[in-house]
Amino acid sequence: MKLQSIQILRGMAALLVVIYHIRAMEILAIGKNDLQELPLLNGVISNGYAGVDLFFVISGFIMVYVTEGMKPGIRSSLDFLFARVTRIYPLWWIFAGVMTLMFFVYNDFGLGEGWQHVSQGQPLIPYLIKSFLLVPQNAPPVLGVGWTLVHEIYFYVAFTFLLLLPRRTWLWVLLAWGGAIAGGTLVGFTEPFGADYRTLIFYPMTMEFIMGAVVGLLVSSGVAWRSGAVTMVAVLWMMASLGLQGTEDADLMMWGRVFWFGLPCTLLVYGFATLELRRRQAWLVPAGAGAVVAGLIGFGYNLLDTAPWSARSAATFMSIIVGSLAMAAVFWGGWLGGQAMPARIRAMKPGLLRIYGSLARVGDWSFSLYLCHPILLAPIRLGFAELAKIPVLAPIFQTGHAGPLDNIVLYIVALTTCLIVAALTYRFIERPMIVGFAKARAVIFRRERPKPLGQVAP
Repeated sequence: MKLQSIQILRGMAALLVVIYHIRAMEILAIGKNDLQELPLLNGVISNGYAGVDLFFVISGFIMVYVTEGMKPGIRSSLDFLFARVTRIYPLWWIFAGVMTLMFFVYNDFGLGEGWQHVSQGQPLIPYLIKSFLLVPQNAPPVLGVGWTLVHEIYFYVAFTFLLLLPRRTWLWVLLAWGGAIAGGTLVGFTEPFGADYRTLIFYPMTMEFIMGAVVGLLVSSGVAWRSGAVTMVAVLWMMASLGLQGTEDADLMMWGRVFWFGLPCTLLVYGFATLELRRRQAWLVPAGAGAVVAGLIGFGYNLLDTAPWSARSAATFMSIIVGSLAMAAVFWGGWLGGQAMPARIRAMKPGLLRIYGSLARVGDWSFSLYLCHPILLAPIRLGFAELAKIPVLAPIFQTGHAGPLDNIVLYIVALTTCLIVAALTYRFIERPMIVGFAKARAVIFRRERPKPLGQVAP
């Protein structure tokens, strides 16, 4: 069964990464215009790369959840691997191909110094082959966000071997896997980037996949302890981590992300999944209200990730306090309203369900959104730069111009464009491929043949 709540988390993770990259584009555009204005959104968005950590935890959870009831053995393992490989590679090849063409056409990266910068000195053909196959190398793939897919493919291959074992042994194998990663760090096998198979295997962010898989085992076993309270604590913890974390460094890129973001993301996945399975999604309303209010308070402080710890901690403390009060107010308002005027509370349900469904749809588009947005942001920035040359349009399109109008327009245009392209890609490319490969998978691994028209199943 597809969990809409997990799709919502996927959508939130994708949006966090996209807005983080829009902010990076905004900073680049301000610098290109020789202006000094601060970016529009700071605080939690300055650490929006944490959406990747949420993706990794979700990936581990889904791998365990969707294989519940699958018998151990080679057939099941190959069935699983086929499903995951066909889910990743075809769409990746499309967008990586588009990015490669853009590099050649617009930047002459195939011959000039720009190409050497992207491939970090690697020869063209080997670099592109490794990029398209998603195998580790010294530089990110040709479409930069693909570095996370290198890890995903590794997760899938490792999980394929796990499916050879009885499910009752999985917890111990996962714990041993995590222990091996920790041991690898102690002997110096860990690096900030998975540039080869050794550093890929001992990369600490794999712990987030393992934690998600453990959550999958718990949820599949029916464990659902205090799901509502856990969800609200996880939301506040995540918001605090996004506010407190400063500049990126080597420690953060190794174990730092696991502790700062992996742990609260694990609780988020557990809380969202168990709430839906117990049909208690109403808890997501106060949790969401608290997250929104805490984020808005953080934006109000307008602190960069380079701000002193004292300033970031003070801003985070205030945002979490106010966010907690907002959670409590919505929770008690809903509870008391349900007692005093249940008809009015029930009348809010259709609107809340529409919001819930809309967020879940963004989750459906999340893979397309994740892959398409880096390709779209560069042309949008260049388009804004050209329009800004017209004096009357400068207040709207010159990023860094006095006042927030230009920044707001940039975010609206960039985010709307990315969402529209992602929705269309999902509808006309990604979803048909999912359906087509699912039919092929059924034929290959279940030996099912299409029934003659009108034949009734026994």
